[in-house]
Amino acid sequence: MKTQIYIVILLLMLNLCGCEKSDNEPEINSMVNTEWILLKIIDNNSGESTSFPDQIEKFHISFKQHGIIELPDYCNYSFGTYELLGSDSLIISRVGPGTRKACLPNILMDWEDLFINALRESHTYSINNSQLIIESRGDYDLVFEFIQSYTDRIGQLLVCTNSAMINCPFEIQVSINNTIIDTITAASTYSSTSCQCDDNFGIGIKMELPAGEYFLYATEVNCQASNRINDWFEEIQIKTDSCSRVNLDIIE
Repeated sequence: MKTQIYIVILLLMLNLCGCEKSDNEPEINSMVNTEWILLKIIDNNSGESTSFPDQIEKFHISFKQHGIIELPDYCNYSFGTYELLGSDSLIISRVGPGTRKACLPNILMDWEDLFINALRESHTYSINNSQLIIESRGDYDLVFEFIQSYTDRIGQLLVCTNSAMINCPFEIQVSINNTIIDTITAASTYSSTSCQCDDNFGIGIKMELPAGEYFLYATEVNCQASNRINDWFEEIQIKTDSCSRVNLDIIE
């Protein structure tokens, strides 16, 4: 009888140990502001999985704020957009720029095409411990391993426009990595002593972004006081705990 009791206690202890979270295991509650590395793909037709080939560098993907995806060091792609719906729905779109330059070895292009197509077909996702699984409507699902969180690597971006046009009913659409983030109008104000526009009138928008490089595009969509449409395009560098400022001066 005692032997049976000892066995039951031992089994309970083993079960409790198996449920405890390792101190080294990251706690990931959201995809936002995280970076992952592709481990393998799963063939939805056969159920078989294929590990990432050793011949090429593994694919990284970052899900940043404002629905921005960053694809660093790819052959033909560099960014995209994503939208999280509900608890597990995922929409990925605008993956670009989508050049068709040749890259060696050939297996690199094969895997990149497979990876990008699976991303575009994505519809659900799940995070289990340190793994992210993106399920697609197509032939392949993607399995990633957690790399890092950007929560502690946030910088500020302030986009300003010239105060000379303060009475103009203008609208300037601001896009980051091909995603429309916000619109600047004469009523767009911010309050900050550490991150200000040059004219100090406070006409602009301020946002937070993880540290890194971004493509900023802005276009003037409405200004009755201007006789031309202004467009702006530039690369910006966001640094941790610092303010990056971009001036969009309207030219009449």
